[in-house]
Amino acid sequence: MKINATQSILAGLMFAALCSQTVLAAESAEGLYKKCEEKLSTAEQRECYPIVVKQSEIELSAAEKKVRAELVELEKESEGSRSLHSVKAFDKAELAYREFRNAESNRVLTSYGSGNGGGLAAYKSTIDMNLMRIKQLSE
Repeated sequence: MKINATQSILAGLMFAALCSQTVLAAESAEGLYKKCEEKLSTAEQRECYPIVVKQSEIELSAAEKKVRAELVELEKESEGSRSLHSVKAFDKAELAYREFRNAESNRVLTSYGSGNGGGLAAYKSTIDMNLMRIKQLSE
């Protein structure tokens, strides 16, 4: 099979894009967010914000798993915690948070009507809420 110059260039660009996303993902969501906000064009931000959303989701999931594991241990050791069903309450709060975050993101998106910027604002809303939730769970 013969590869022409165009296919070779496209393969190189795809490889470079994959490598750059891997490098970006090694940074914290907060650091990536700051870099995205510094981008000069909305086109650059449109490419950047989804990566931050994904990284913030990864960090949020890790924080949630840690807190949940701590609650499981607490329930094992404490009759009072067991009777309060703290793990069940945490699971319920986790679902409620995601529902609220999605509803709020949709509200922000629709508040822009058919104008430009709604998508970026929705991404920012999701990122802001995830970063705040990560901070809350880490305290």
